[in-house]
Amino acid sequence: MNALAELQKRARTSANPANQGRERVVDSQDSQDSQRVEVEKHFSTPVLSAPLAPLADTLKPIRALLLALAAGVGMDVDHVHRLHDLDIAACADLDARQLAACLSMLADTADRHAGRVPLDDTAAIYCEQCGPVWIHPTIAEVLPVVDGWPRALGCPWCFVRKAGDYIPRPPVACDGCRHFTPDTISPAAGIGACGAGKGTHYPMQRRGCSHFDPIRKALL
Repeated sequence: MNALAELQKRARTSANPANQGRERVVDSQDSQDSQRVEVEKHFSTPVLSAPLAPLADTLKPIRALLLALAAGVGMDVDHVHRLHDLDIAACADLDARQLAACLSMLADTADRHAGRVPLDDTAAIYCEQCGPVWIHPTIAEVLPVVDGWPRALGCPWCFVRKAGDYIPRPPVACDGCRHFTPDTISPAAGIGACGAGKGTHYPMQRRGCSHFDPIRKALL
């Protein structure tokens, strides 16, 4: 008897157009849910059977070699200790000569951070962003010369300038600067004014200046 009643109920439900629409919605939702589960299963991250070895462990030999090279040239090994693992990983395919070059650049960067000129940076250039700066002669040699200065759009000191830190400057004379206004009575030797707000100076007075803007070939 109960089975007959259930069959009759299903027949009435199927005959009702409203219920037929509801059944189609339910069937469609079930299909969408099934597809979503399959997609999630396809793109889900697989569970690793064992954890990967820490990156630092795989890079220990490279870091040890860098430390040995740094100690061999008398470089502060703390520079190497402070290197990020990703920086060490970038050195994986370099030979000893290339690693030594990387260490040299690392030491130069540390010097600039500390406001010191790297030992080999003996040439003066004009950086469009920083003004007069010291740089390696091999770089200065390939730069275009304008108004007696090798010119560059940027330089290794730019990050120091952006940080607001001290940059040691090559000595320059005010009489070769666009900002300098000579004394009207004695233009060649009198004290003139600085249009950049850097005070008054003798035209041939040599000093470091971040606002120096050359107008002609000046004595370096």
